[in-house]
Amino acid sequence: MIEIKNYLHNHEASIDVTGHPICRRLSQEEIRSVEHMSQSNPKLSAISKTIYNAKAKIRKDNLAGRSVIQALLEELSQGGFTYDILSEEDHLTHLFFAHPMSVKLTQNFPNIFIMDCTYKTNMYKMPLLDIIGISSFNTSFYSGFAFLKGEREEDYIWALKRFSSIMGEKQPCVIITDREFALINAIKIVFPECKHLLCVWHIEKNILTKCKKYFETEETWVGFLSSWKKIVYSSTELEYNEQWKEFESTYVEKKKALAYIVDVWLPLKEKFVSAWTDEYLHFGNRASSRAESAHAKLKMYLQVSTGDLYEVRSKICLVIEHEFNEIKGQLSSEKINLLHTCNTSFFKNVVYNVSLYALKELQKQYMKAKFGTLSAVCSGQFTKTMGLPCAHKMGNWRNEPLILDSIHSQWQIVGRTLSDYATTHNDDNDDGFSVMLEELRTKYQEWPASKKEIARERIKELINQYDVLFEPITRPPKGRPPKSNNKRKAVSSTRRDPSGFEFVEASRQCGSSKRT
Repeated sequence: MIEIKNYLHNHEASIDVTGHPICRRLSQEEIRSVEHMSQSNPKLSAISKTIYNAKAKIRKDNLAGRSVIQALLEELSQGGFTYDILSEEDHLTHLFFAHPMSVKLTQNFPNIFIMDCTYKTNMYKMPLLDIIGISSFNTSFYSGFAFLKGEREEDYIWALKRFSSIMGEKQPCVIITDREFALINAIKIVFPECKHLLCVWHIEKNILTKCKKYFETEETWVGFLSSWKKIVYSSTELEYNEQWKEFESTYVEKKKALAYIVDVWLPLKEKFVSAWTDEYLHFGNRASSRAESAHAKLKMYLQVSTGDLYEVRSKICLVIEHEFNEIKGQLSSEKINLLHTCNTSFFKNVVYNVSLYALKELQKQYMKAKFGTLSAVCSGQFTKTMGLPCAHKMGNWRNEPLILDSIHSQWQIVGRTLSDYATTHNDDNDDGFSVMLEELRTKYQEWPASKKEIARERIKELINQYDVLFEPITRPPKGRPPKSNNKRKAVSSTRRDPSGFEFVEASRQCGSSKRT
């Protein structure tokens, strides 16, 4: 039996109904549509060439007589994208764009970003700079993309300046990359106040590639790598110095391996050793593995590496829109779902107001404080890196409820909404263009006829400048040509080339870097 004691709601109405599972159910018609698409037609006599021709016709219809670049720029403009281009000799060389949904996510979660280039995404062999953000739920999202002519410092500076425009006055707390010096230098210039960290996973694999060949047995190599990890995860500078002295004395005979580490990695220790990185607010992120996952997800949508920029941009939009809807639904859902382990008076101010991921981290600290499994001295590293109160602070607060203001805004979902993202440009934010246009109109009336004619010609050039813009020049890819029995498949594959460490691991032996 159920007895209703109070007929009144104990919460406000949901702003976004997508958080309720019943609102996400498919109608009977939609279910039939899914069933129809899932079933094959046994009488269908079409071959793969038939499908390719049909897709080519659809693409031609979508272009509607426009060139690929003209169609691309028109759709970026009309779709409300933040974008910019560079060209040389009428050929496009650089393209940055951010989907309006990505802009909304970036402005909601502007604290930490992971940047990395991926390849084999387009027919022009242009590297694609992928900028990944992190949400309140500790999930990743695509923040912006930049097709670049090359990977020089000036290329990255241009892309990062475009990216900074969607962040407004905010700057990231932390940016994580691999050891790409051109990108590292660009970050220093564009985001001088931002802390830059190096991916610890890439460092480990780089050491594997360069140093494993100097070890005769697997046992000595594993010991070397284990000792190196102790250095990387040293929690204080004193501990780091002690671990390094022990490491150096243990492997003093491995001169070449030690020399490589001393020359390449020790000068950068403040960018990856815990003793220094744990002073920064990185929310538990010290590797660029999110970027690798984002690359793989993106290439699932691309399927081939022979698409033009118009086609690639369309497929990128599909993955962004899917991703946005996932985060939007999760945001709405977590505003109405309760983590029952936190259904106590201590958490009453934060439930429904912070993400479930943050609540679980808080619960772990709470249990440490409750059962006294704490170190005698608080290092403060958990709060510094995660933006959450640690077990020591919870122990000091005793029976007082947890305060929402003690939790970093990265984890807060209260007052956060993703429903009203812009799909068109805001006329109120036109960088003062309306004022300049009115000033030009006034001065134009005062100019002589010859100057008016020059002004009209220049305005026409600006209006029509994209009409003569051609596609990027296809450049030869890095490395050797792909090897495959199926040459066509090898050329169109999006699969990345093996890294150096993969060749070393494939050898399955120490003392040699040859692949077996």
